[in-house]
Amino acid sequence: MTPEYALVHVFLPNLVKLKGAATVIGVIERKEKFFFDPVWGQAHIEHVPFLLSQVREPYRIGVVDLPPPKELGEAFYVGLVANKKDPTMGRYFTLEKDYVLKTKSDRTLVCEREGAKHTKHFDGPVLTGNKDVDAAAFIEAFMELLIPTKVTHKKDRQW
Repeated sequence: MTPEYALVHVFLPNLVKLKGAATVIGVIERKEKFFFDPVWGQAHIEHVPFLLSQVREPYRIGVVDLPPPKELGEAFYVGLVANKKDPTMGRYFTLEKDYVLKTKSDRTLVCEREGAKHTKHFDGPVLTGNKDVDAAAFIEAFMELLIPTKVTHKKDRQW
């Protein structure tokens, strides 16, 4: 396990569990980058995070970039979602580095962590290198899990 992997799958989820998603999103909204210093220190990583927040009723959303991943399972971004009407509701998403053996190419995966459970949902957006654009594309991707589109026929399903 690399320090970057531990950061994504242990240290940040523990922080969110202890403080609550709504509190961490508030930190992201206020752009208080120093809040994450103990987490980077715990992983022995130096990093100045890029932070992006959005409100999409009834949700508050926060995204934090991470050091560029080198290994599979490490992540480019972590996304947090809290419901404004139910502050106890919180979801934790990752945009992880993956490799497709068949095409011998990298891709991103939108994943979700809930306690010890790790779910790989679907391919993530192609990254451009522009953090504003990439973080927004990540939000668009995981919002599909919060606001599912109505499927009326089995043949219309994507999976």
